[in-house]
Amino acid sequence: MNNESRWRVEHARHMAAVFSEEEGVCAVVLSGAVAAGQADIYSETHLRVIWSALPAPSQQQRILDALGGVSLYGVEPLEEGVPAEGYAPFLLPDVVSPTPGGPGYWLSNVPEDWHAAYPVEWENESLQSVERSLEEALVQHRPNRAIFDLLGELQSGTVLCGEALVDDWRQRLACYPDALRANVVEQAVAELWQQMRYARVLAERGDHIEYVRAATVIAHCLLRTLFAVNGLFSWQETPKRSRTSLARMAIAPDACYERLCRALVPPLREGVEGLNALAHETVSLASEQVGDLQARLARYLRDEPRSWSA
Repeated sequence: MNNESRWRVEHARHMAAVFSEEEGVCAVVLSGAVAAGQADIYSETHLRVIWSALPAPSQQQRILDALGGVSLYGVEPLEEGVPAEGYAPFLLPDVVSPTPGGPGYWLSNVPEDWHAAYPVEWENESLQSVERSLEEALVQHRPNRAIFDLLGELQSGTVLCGEALVDDWRQRLACYPDALRANVVEQAVAELWQQMRYARVLAERGDHIEYVRAATVIAHCLLRTLFAVNGLFSWQETPKRSRTSLARMAIAPDACYERLCRALVPPLREGVEGLNALAHETVSLASEQVGDLQARLARYLRDEPRSWSA
């Protein structure tokens, strides 16, 4: 663990101790770069708190007072939902950045000069929400970004409170159903090949900026596929820290990260061929894990874009 992670983890453990004293708190999970021990000077802290019932505004404010924190958007009632039902970010004014102005400070209720304070992404979930999310993923086999973000944190985050409960969830998440795997892969591959064909057009036109955007979406789809292949609950909407994500995977194309990087630079025609090769290798790896998947994906695997001429 690096130094930037270490002090953030110490703060997180202190915050978890405060949460654990509150009635209704079942678990506290630290996620993101801080939990992975890879934080840098720009990193925020991400905490997900699981409750038997979501906290009322009075309870939220009591916690903030105990932490010395200030709500970014104001303390409000939390709505029951699946999931992301209780997003309540706050600031710690005792940890101050030398750079003023935080993201969206003009939208919040916090004075502008407090926006250099350290941000904590505080998310709240009820036990009912977690169970519904497990049901939707493990039984109904529905790919859903918000649910996968929640389950990914439970699967891979650092548990600061409620170890026994989270361990039970992790045992259930260890059984990643093939039907879910197939649905995630199919959804990702459908988007991937649409972007792949577009990237070919952009490479032919030499439209570098738009090509990079399309290639980034392709990278996201490749990573989402590989997470499913490896039984990991993560969505990777934006391919942030892709090298770290790929390092977690037992199954992935050789030198995947380096090949993705090379595909983003000219000559673009070579880059798009490299992306295409990576995509086909990824689909082959997925097909080895799930029976009959190749036939299911065949209708998407059309490498050449449509063209017309008189």
